[in-house]
Amino acid sequence: MYNVTYTLRGSVRRKIYKTERGALKAIWRWLIQQQEQSSKLVVLYAPYEEPRFFEDHNQLPFEEKEDYIVDFYSSAKWKRLRYLAFERYGNQCSCCGTSPKNGAALHVDHIKPRSTHQELELDISNLQILCSDCNIAKSNLSSRKWR
Repeated sequence: MYNVTYTLRGSVRRKIYKTERGALKAIWRWLIQQQEQSSKLVVLYAPYEEPRFFEDHNQLPFEEKEDYIVDFYSSAKWKRLRYLAFERYGNQCSCCGTSPKNGAALHVDHIKPRSTHQELELDISNLQILCSDCNIAKSNLSSRKWR
C-alpha cells in the first residue's frame, strides 16, 4: 500500500493507493489542480523506501497529453454533458437499438472523435449513444452519425 499525504495551506488530507503508479498519477493530478496555490506539499510513503516529496507536477513522470483522456472523462463538465446526452438521445444504442434491458452497456460516443476534433468534445450535437460493441467497432475511425 502507498500512503499519500496532501498538504495545502496547513490543511492535511491522507489517502491510500494500491499501486505506486496510481498514487503517482493521483499526486500529479492534484498538483495540476493546485498549481496556482502556494504552500502545497505532497509526501508519498512507499513500503521499504524513504518518503518522497513533491511540490510541482513537473517532478512526476507524466505529461498532460498522456493523462488528458483520464482527466476529461473524470471532469464534472463531461459527466454533466453525458447525463444530458442520455436524456436527449435516449437509453438505447443509436446503431443497433439494444438497451440495458437486453444487458447492453451503453457509451456516450463522440461522433467526430476527440482525437481529431477536440473543439467539439463538449458539444452535445457531436454525441450519440452507442452500445459497447458498436462503439468499439466504430473506434475513432468513423464519423458516422447513427442518431
